[in-house]
Amino acid sequence: MSCSKEDGKKPTRGEIRRRALVDAAWSLVKESGIEAITLDEIIARAGGSRATIYSAFGDKNGLIKAAVGENCSAFAEQMMEMLDDCEEPAVSLTRLASNLVGHIWTPEATRIFGSFLTEGDRFPQVIDAFLQNGPDRLHRRLARYLAESPARSAAPVEDPEAAAKLFLDTLHGDWLIGSLGGRPPRNPDTPETRRWIRYVVARTLNLPIDAVPLTAPG
Repeated sequence: MSCSKEDGKKPTRGEIRRRALVDAAWSLVKESGIEAITLDEIIARAGGSRATIYSAFGDKNGLIKAAVGENCSAFAEQMMEMLDDCEEPAVSLTRLASNLVGHIWTPEATRIFGSFLTEGDRFPQVIDAFLQNGPDRLHRRLARYLAESPARSAAPVEDPEAAAKLFLDTLHGDWLIGSLGGRPPRNPDTPETRRWIRYVVARTLNLPIDAVPLTAPG
C-alpha cells in the first residue's frame, strides 16, 4: 500500500534521479545498516554522481536521513489508513494493531531496528528522522483519532495522548524485547496473538474484553 497520490503530473528528470537515490539508499540501509553504506554503492545501484548527491542532500548522511524519513513517513501513513472514522474505535485499533504487528515482527524490520540501536549514537540525525516520521507521527495521529472518539463511541478516552502512547509502546515494546531476546516473531493470525491484541485494545480504550473483536475486517 502506498501513501503517494497520483496527480497526473509527470516527474521531472531531477525528481526521478532523486527518487532512485533515495530508494537505493533505503535498500542498502535494510541490507547492511547505516555505517557500512558507501556513496559508491549507492551510485552503482541508482546511477547519478557524487555531485548529484551533494547538491540534493548535502552528503551521504543527508541522503540516508531522507531515505529513512520518507520511508518511515510512508509506513506511518499506511498504518494510519487502518483508522476508520466511520466505525467503532475498538474495531479500528484491532485492525491497526494486527497490521502493525504483522509489519514490525519481520526479520527485515528487526534487522533495521537493530542497526538503528547499535549505530544510533553515531547518526543522531538519521535516528531523529526515524522517530519523528515513524513512531512520533503515528502517535500524534492516533492521539488525535482517540480525542475524537466520543463522537463514535460510548466509551470516550479520558487522556488520548497517554492512551495512544500506551497502545504503541506496548506493541513496540513487545517487539523490542522479543527481538533482543531472539524470540520467534509474533504471527498476527494466531489465536494467542489475537487474544493479546484484544487485551491491548481493551486497556487502551478502557473497555471490557468482550467489547473488543478478536479480528477486524481489512
